[in-house]
Amino acid sequence: MNTIARDPKGYYAILGLAPGADAGAIKSAYRSRVKTVHPDRNASKRAQEEFQRVIEAYGVLKDVVRRAEYDTFGQEASHDDDAQVAGAPIACGGCGALTAQPRYVIYHWVRSYLVWAKNGTVEGIFCRACADRASVRASIITWAWGWWSLPGLLLAPLALLRNLLGGTKPRHENARVLIRQARAFLGRGELELARSLAQQAGRFARLPDDRARVEDLMHATRDVPDNRRLKARWRLRGGVFLAQALPLMALPVTVGVFALIATKPWDLPVATSAAPIAMQPAKSGEIRHVAVDSLKVRMAPLPGAPVLTLLDRFTTVEVGADPVDPEWVKIRTPSGIDGFVETRSLYAGSGGRFKAQWCAENRGAQPSAGEILTRRVSGDHRLLVHNEGRRDGVIKLKTLAGNTVTAFYVPATYHIGIGGIPEGTYRIEFATGARYSRGCGVFLDDMQASVLPVTLTFKYQSAGTIRSLTKIAEISLAPAPDDPVQPQPLPADRFAADD
Repeated sequence: MNTIARDPKGYYAILGLAPGADAGAIKSAYRSRVKTVHPDRNASKRAQEEFQRVIEAYGVLKDVVRRAEYDTFGQEASHDDDAQVAGAPIACGGCGALTAQPRYVIYHWVRSYLVWAKNGTVEGIFCRACADRASVRASIITWAWGWWSLPGLLLAPLALLRNLLGGTKPRHENARVLIRQARAFLGRGELELARSLAQQAGRFARLPDDRARVEDLMHATRDVPDNRRLKARWRLRGGVFLAQALPLMALPVTVGVFALIATKPWDLPVATSAAPIAMQPAKSGEIRHVAVDSLKVRMAPLPGAPVLTLLDRFTTVEVGADPVDPEWVKIRTPSGIDGFVETRSLYAGSGGRFKAQWCAENRGAQPSAGEILTRRVSGDHRLLVHNEGRRDGVIKLKTLAGNTVTAFYVPATYHIGIGGIPEGTYRIEFATGARYSRGCGVFLDDMQASVLPVTLTFKYQSAGTIRSLTKIAEISLAPAPDDPVQPQPLPADRFAADD
């Protein structure tokens, strides 16, 4: 609470605070100070006196009304709630001006620190103008620093909403403040103000004692007509309310936009069920992907037209022109071939995300160590593979034309010998990662594909030739840094091209 900077009885000083300290600082200082001066811990002759002074100071400063009186007048004008008439009216704790409609209001702020958040308050007995400034100050702190942690994402909107709705106005404290203010104006003979304040206090009064005091004030001002009352200044309206409401109203819109960007509903397949496929007319320049295996791209929009090329499932294509026949659409393939396909064979959006989902759903069982994933030709040669890395690997021996002859699985830290390799010259391609998908021939997590810049040649050996284990070909998926044969990066699509 902001106050007049005086401390005649030394209440703030005894707690080690400056006049105007907030409630949280007062409570913290009291706990620390009372431990220091408590007679059981302090052997000083003045310990008992200092301890009583700390208790007295805290008793005044923790109480809303008594502290307001002390801050305004430099003394406690009245600390007895049963007193019939109090002294001069309490001033606003923000600007120090006399206010006919004071409120004790608590505004909330949140500061985030990456992994945790701190919440606090700006509170005091304010006039409406100072309350608006305190509300805006607390909300600005929250908007600027409240969002940068997971707890902050939950606490910041709650704090902003509380401030928008006028802050927290504790009933008992506000009833006491308004009763105190009504008594002060009653003592000055300003009966209309006293009656209006008593009526406002009645809206907050819930305890029997508070209601009885309100009734006494209403009886003392019974000659004042009820139509002579103060204009309400605490309604939720005006520029300050709009300044806080508009950005808070825009928050759900912003969250919705980010949710749309994350989910990309426009990328969902056109089909809605297993019944006849619901088709949307294709538009020129629209991006779609192939939804069937081995889609035939034809020279004309006819079932018997010559086939130009075949497209794999999930291949992304571009619609070339607005179709005349809704059953057929003209497309351009990634290789630049223009042709016609049936509209029902294409789904909306690019195929990358849908392929990843399909690969995860068709992952299959985890391969075992040394399992042969593909074998198109068999032979008598052997190969020793070292996988000293921390990720599982799949090794492919491919012909120089790019066709896979055999593929096998080598888990992390394994050394495995593979047999049944036919004679020939092969390129060695391999991929490492986690969660291998048999359906797509790729790793679903952290996949990295590579190719060795050398080839392996296996030649025919006669039955009489002595074969020594020391002559078995060897490759390493994680060669030493000084090894001249280092793997070269390879696109993942190229690694799985012939699967």
